[in-house]
Amino acid sequence: MTVRHIVSWKMNGETAEDRARQAQEVSDALTPLRDLVPGVLALNVHLNEYNADANWDVVLVSDHTDKAALDVYATHPDHLAAAARVKERAAARAGVDFEV
Repeated sequence: MTVRHIVSWKMNGETAEDRARQAQEVSDALTPLRDLVPGVLALNVHLNEYNADANWDVVLVSDHTDKAALDVYATHPDHLAAAARVKERAAARAGVDFEV
């Protein structure tokens, strides 16, 4: 069963422009993982386009072959490096994992 992993972040920048720049940096860090981590079937990062004050700034939606592949993703060195960059920019994180 495929596992879908969705994570959304609110950036810590002071202005909407700062948060949009940070969201792009997060996208740039996460998008290459699609081709670097085994077991990733799909990985897309989307930046918020509307209602910057109310909405979260960026979301990642990824599909993994199974729970074991999600575990590999979570501990993969390239993911850990990207996650460290994201943590520097994030004020808050929300995530959900489920089977599809």
